[in-house]
Amino acid sequence: MNRTAYIAGKITGLPKGYVKDKFNLMARQLSGMGYKVVKPDAVTDDSKAWDDAVRNDIKKMLECDEVHLLPDWQESRGAQLERDIAIRLGMQVVYH
Repeated sequence: MNRTAYIAGKITGLPKGYVKDKFNLMARQLSGMGYKVVKPDAVTDDSKAWDDAVRNDIKKMLECDEVHLLPDWQESRGAQLERDIAIRLGMQVVYH
């Protein structure tokens, strides 16, 4: 499999260590299934404003084949936006 998966979930307001752990856990699972993985916590510059960070994340998401939503995606404005864009563009969206 040569598919790329983007992981979306809540980041804002959560401890950095917790965010890193939950995204890394999903990344390991997806990598084990043969996916190349893109995680927003790895591509986002913490010094950027929220809207700039989300724009950057969306650019990276659009390069992927699928969007994988963590269970807390509904608690995140960014993940909700990423999901909506992915659906409207006909991307594969997977709920975890």
